[in-house]
Amino acid sequence: MMTEMIYMFHGYTSFGTDHWFPWLEREVEQKLKIPFKKLNFPDSNHPDVQAWDQYCDRTIEAKDGMNLIGHSLGCIQVLHYLAKQDVKNVNVLLVSGFDEPIWTLPELDSFTEHPVDYTQILPKINQVTVISALNDPSVPYPYTLTLARHLHAKFVLMPTGHHFTDNGQDKQLPIAFEELKTLLD
Repeated sequence: MMTEMIYMFHGYTSFGTDHWFPWLEREVEQKLKIPFKKLNFPDSNHPDVQAWDQYCDRTIEAKDGMNLIGHSLGCIQVLHYLAKQDVKNVNVLLVSGFDEPIWTLPELDSFTEHPVDYTQILPKINQVTVISALNDPSVPYPYTLTLARHLHAKFVLMPTGHHFTDNGQDKQLPIAFEELKTLLD
């Protein structure tokens, strides 16, 4: 069975060309021969739930067996997208995510205003892994651990890495590639 497209959901104040996203795209396309699409949400400096939902509806071809990767705010957007789609066997990789209001980023509360309905999402997921760093100042790892528990996910806690967005040190994220390969096996 051919693995379906991989979609990368970036986070708050980011773009598809930032951080480790281009590196992961190259790794996946060169080594795994799977198409990889980095999304570019509208106005990521002032994200709007409806605008991001509409962008997903226009940009992503919902298919069984698709693969979704989220970083930070992109993680909750992955869940919003999954909740609305009639798909199954979806593999999900989430990095530094959250699914509840977070004290460090109150400007993003609109994305968690309505609690995620996991009864809608869990049946659609084939496998899911969630990654966080012990020293993440933006999304403290307990938030990401809670997200992982809600998804019944494998949880990987890195000893360092901050929010995986440190300038100069954020160009590669080997743990994301390794975990993605495991999800795709």
